Amino acid sequence: MTNVVRFLILDEGLYKPLEITNSNFNDIQTMVTGSMPIQFDCYCVDCKREATFRSEKKGSAFGISNNLEAFYKFNSGSHSIQFSCQRDFTHRYTFNFLIKDYTIYKIGQYPSIADLELPAIQKYRKILSSDYQYFSKAIGLFANGIGIGSFVYLRRIFENLIYESRDLAVQTDPEDFDIETFNRSKMIEKIKQLGTDYLPEFVVNNRSIYGIISKGIHELSEDDCKEIFPVMKLSIELILDEKLAQIQKEQRVQEAQRAISKIHSDLTQQNH
Repeated sequence: MTNVVRFLILDEGLYKPLEITNSNFNDIQTMVTGSMPIQFDCYCVDCKREATFRSEKKGSAFGISNNLEAFYKFNSGSHSIQFSCQRDFTHRYTFNFLIKDYTIYKIGQYPSIADLELPAIQKYRKILSSDYQYFSKAIGLFANGIGIGSFVYLRRIFENLIYESRDLAVQTDPEDFDIETFNRSKMIEKIKQLGTDYLPEFVVNNRSIYGIISKGIHELSEDDCKEIFPVMKLSIELILDEKLAQIQKEQRVQEAQRAISKIHSDLTQQNH
């Protein structure tokens, strides 16, 4: 499945226009006509696990247009595309599109974007704690076509991740960590001060994330926010993934240390 088709099906919010051009009409044509099967991996709300979904080939190569004008002439209007879970063919997803004025819109889908996305963020529940509800609300708002509101919750999550790291720095190194400088600094300077000793490397290397999210709240339009929301959401997930990996590593180290200590103790007792 091409990037443009995957974006339309899994990432694009409802009613967001995507211009049909000479460079993408072939991919869109394959999708709406069913001339070739399309498949993708995502969460199955019925299986309650990741699965592969596949469309049925319902057309043929005959009559497929070889230019944008002919494609638009024969395919303007509404299209419904269904995909079956390859674990259980009775589990079906439906996506509805409208082609109008050389533009394609996703006008409906089942399950919703939130239904597909929320199970995928369950793994972050313990890391986010009370902020988990902010992440789910951000995804839910985006799924319902609300851009700026979703950014408000993303910013809260980002800020709380920074302040959580600040608290750790104060606790770990109270004498050397300059809390007064931190408190009066702008966010980008706060991130620099904490550095990779207390923050995921992704945050330190991409300090502009916070500025983009803040600009979305104060300056950008709803459409602008909806367009860049998937990238900002991915950025938050990458930060959380790095934190999750660190926690899992520490847990494995602790397990290994306990096991080694026990083995050493057992061997020592045997020798005596």
